[in-house]
Amino acid sequence: MRNFTAITVHPEIQDGAPVFSGTRIRIETFYDFLRIGVSVNDFLDEFPSITRDQALEVYELVMRQYTIDQIKALVDGPQTRLETGVNRMQAAA
Repeated sequence: MRNFTAITVHPEIQDGAPVFSGTRIRIETFYDFLRIGVSVNDFLDEFPSITRDQALEVYELVMRQYTIDQIKALVDGPQTRLETGVNRMQAAA
């Protein structure tokens, strides 16, 4: 199973919507920016707490035409857990 370090899904963060790890910025916001023609660089200028690596990891999913619900299912699947204090999803050992 792939480890999505750029994405966090937790019921207490943005009502369980996928967000960029370490932030409260929804992945859906990134999708919306791309949909209206904003470049990844301009998005990163607008949200400096998101790293380029995080944006590129999610951009790869955008290019594969994953929906927000599909991303949530990938990250929040039965084989994942939330690391205490880190807010990142990791494959369960």
